[in-house]
Parts: sequence; C-alpha cells; structure tokens
Amino acid sequence: MGRLILFLWPLSLISFVLDAEWLSLAIASVFAIYAAGSLLNARNSDRLFGVGMVAASAFLLILDDNLWAFPTVFAQTIVFGAFVASAQMLRSVSERDPRVDRYRSALSLQSGSARPVWMTVGSGVLGTVMTVGAVAILSPLFAGVENAGQRREDAVAALSGTALAVNWSPFFVSIAVVSAFFPHLPLWSLMAVGFVLSGVGMAIALATLHAAGPVSTAGRAFRALGGFVPVILVAGVSVTVLRNAGDFSTLQASCLALPPLCVILILTGRGAGDALSHLRDVGRVTLDRILVIGPEVAVVALAFMFGLVLRDSVTIDMAVANLGLDTLPAPLLLALVPLSMMTLGILSVHPIVSASLLMSLLADKHGAVTDLALAGATLVGWSSAAMISYSGLLLMVTASVSAVPRGELIVSRNLLVAPVFAVTSALLLAALNRTIS
Repeated sequence: MGRLILFLWPLSLISFVLDAEWLSLAIASVFAIYAAGSLLNARNSDRLFGVGMVAASAFLLILDDNLWAFPTVFAQTIVFGAFVASAQMLRSVSERDPRVDRYRSALSLQSGSARPVWMTVGSGVLGTVMTVGAVAILSPLFAGVENAGQRREDAVAALSGTALAVNWSPFFVSIAVVSAFFPHLPLWSLMAVGFVLSGVGMAIALATLHAAGPVSTAGRAFRALGGFVPVILVAGVSVTVLRNAGDFSTLQASCLALPPLCVILILTGRGAGDALSHLRDVGRVTLDRILVIGPEVAVVALAFMFGLVLRDSVTIDMAVANLGLDTLPAPLLLALVPLSMMTLGILSVHPIVSASLLMSLLADKHGAVTDLALAGATLVGWSSAAMISYSGLLLMVTASVSAVPRGELIVSRNLLVAPVFAVTSALLLAALNRTIS
C-alpha cells in the first residue's frame, strides 16, 4: 500500500497550494483505498481501532444530522499521507548528516552518568525536526549494547528526550491537532509556551539521572549539536510563516516546509559538490521506506478525523453544557487534562483520541481557562503520555530498535518524570492563565 502513499504525496502538496476542494476529494478517494487496504492487512487491534473511528465519526455525524459532511471531513486527513512521506525523506537525510554523525561519535565516547544526559539532550534536539525518527537515528549507539541495564537506560533517555519535543515542535502531530481546535491562536504562541515547558521537562528528566554536573554535561551535549540548531530555527520559522501567511494548517505547512528543509540540510552538511549524489541516495532510501509503510498512517488519520468530528459536533456541545465543567477551578482543570491523558495512555488510548475528546469537552466551555493555557496543558498531556503509553508510536519504535520490552520502558524513571512534569507544568500554566485572563 506504500505505492499509493508515494502517488498521493506530490498530489497532496499540490492540493494544499491550490486549495481546490474537488482535488482534495479526488485525492481522498485514493487515500480511502489505501486506508481500507492497509487495515485489511493490519493487526486485529489496529483494524478494530480504525473501524471504530469510522463508526464513531459516522454515528456522531448522524446525530448531528450532518452525515453528508463525511467526505469533506475525511478529505482533511490526506495531509497525513504527505506528512509521513516528507518525514521519511527528512529521516533519510538526517541519518546521513555529518553533524549527526559527529554527535553520535561524541556520544559514543561518553561513559557512566554522562551518557544518558547526552542521550536525553540529543534526542530532545534532534526530535524537534526528526520526531520519532530521532530514536531510530540514535539507536545504533544502544541497540547493540550487551549490558541490558545500560541499553534500557539509553532507551529510556532517548524516549523521554524525544517525548519532550512533542510540546513545541511543529513537526509532531500533537501541535497540528491542538491548533486545529484553536485555529485562532498564533502558532508562535503555542510553540513558545511548549518550548518553555519542554525546558522544564528536560530539567526534571535530567534531575532523575543523578548525574555528576548535569547542567554542564547537558551544555556540552547541546554545544555538540550546535551546527544543527540553526536548521531547527529555520524549520520552525518556515512553518510559522507558511501557516500564517499562506492560510495553511500546521500539518500542511510542515509538509510543505520539509522538502526544502531537506535540501538545506544536504547543502549545509555535505556542500554543493556532493549534493546531487547524496540527494540520489536519499531519494532511493526514502522510496524504499515509503513502499513499506503500513497501516499506521491510516490509524492516525482516522483518529484525526474523529477528532475533527468531535470538535464540530453540536451533540457534544449540548452534552457538555450539562456537565458543569465550568465550575471546576482553573488550576485543577489544567492538571486534570495531562493526568487524564497519561492515565488513558497507560490504558492504550492513543493521545490523538484522548486529546481530541478532552479539547472537545473543554475548548470554549470554561470561561476561567484561556485557550492558550488549555492548549499548553493538552500538549503536556500528549508529551507525558508518549513516555508511558503502551500503544504509543514513540514507545513502540523505541522498544523495537532497542530490543527492550515495552513494559520495561514504562516501568522506569519515566513513570516518575511524566507525572511530575505534568503537575509542574499545570502549576506554571495556571500562573500563565491567571496573568493573561
């Protein structure tokens, strides 16, 4: 089914620019074929989840007397096909980038308590643009480690660092979903709040390592990736400008920004002389990866569709009006959001579902909580859940590349980092909420 993604990728990018509804619907019909075909060959759990999302979406639309809108809502999910293809291209470029090679070489020389600090910082920085791929790029450093305890510690560090990038990176699905519920919020404000909270989470994660001189060690690790930081800044600014100036969604802006970003990485990392041959190698590897894409794109896309239906459902609005949620104190509500998402994550509920459900219940329903604070709490919940969610993609990828069982990744120091980060962030967001409300 990966061939269909390869076919849809350029067409989707064109449809974003042209903003033609007929083209989006035509592409959506092909994407529907991919989704149906991939789910037929998926595991029972993924198949049931996908079918459940379709059924739940249709049911809500029927209750809203709006079933005719189903094709239009589904058409908004085609962005995931383009996003995954662009992300695979970025991963292929990044894992061959000399700056990443130098960082991996420096990290391999670290020993003792410094190693997990470097792993946490490195995955947090690289995860900003590579998302889940950051774990895969760093995995050669710990996948072959014979000491099971050391391999587990490395994997947990890479998991927590990458999860913290969820709070602010425009290349994660998290901000795309949150900004879909709060389209009036400037993307830069979401990223700014998430960046600060990500720093708080990084400090909490490093504090649990009991490393000697964690601040100076983290500083050395960050400086070792200094050549990559300008690329991250360019990427973040590009997505922000595209979203604001071009009237694109966050995910559409990310899809459009990633291919040029890959070219910039190649030119600044390899130089113009080797760029063409390197680009051919990247294209070949990217093609191979796209061709083996499984049902995960369909699963996330259908969950996103359900979130869109929840967001616009009149039935949900009427039900929420009778719950009395507006009587809850703002600090308590801002803490309940991430803690609820963490709990649901442990129960194997995907963050895209829990986030969509909570935002549909709370967005514009509580006068004492600002949209920015609620959006920040949702991102924190997504990040915290990613550290310990048994069915989360990040945790599954980490378990796969490290050969560490998912249960051991969950029952780790992240089981402390996640709730402490969630509660601390809720307190900071409550202070922010009080200041701007």
